[in-house]
Amino acid sequence: MAALTSVNLDEHLSKAGLAARSFARLCGTLWHQERLPGDLLELCRLTLARLHADSQEMAALNTELPPSPATAQRRRAVLEGTAGSDPAFSAADRAVLEFTELFWMDAQSIDDAAAEAVTAYHGEAGLVFLIEALGLIDGRIRAARCLRDIAALAGS
Repeated sequence: MAALTSVNLDEHLSKAGLAARSFARLCGTLWHQERLPGDLLELCRLTLARLHADSQEMAALNTELPPSPATAQRRRAVLEGTAGSDPAFSAADRAVLEFTELFWMDAQSIDDAAAEAVTAYHGEAGLVFLIEALGLIDGRIRAARCLRDIAALAGS
């Protein structure tokens, strides 16, 4: 079985029944909505994984999104921390990824300029969606890490 990550967390939570299925449906909608491109949200997931220094999460491939050479290049840049200077990223992409980093450091201290940069490209609804999506994605990463740690302790 693949390493437990935010990408396959629902498989591991499925024993919880109806609540887990509802959670899985909610999470599945992240990647297929109109506010922010799913591939950009995936780059946010990878940014959070990099900031958590979670090698298993960084290696996980999101099966909700089709792979492509451009996606692979952008993925590599995010994982290497070079997206800010990579020409494969638009100003809109960089605004979202910078916001993601600030969110991870301290969501309460995100300044107006970072929020306004996201809003300029994705509107107020896009900003609100981004905040909600980042909370959900980060929560899934943290939950997967906790479950991995619990499994490791139980096995030792």
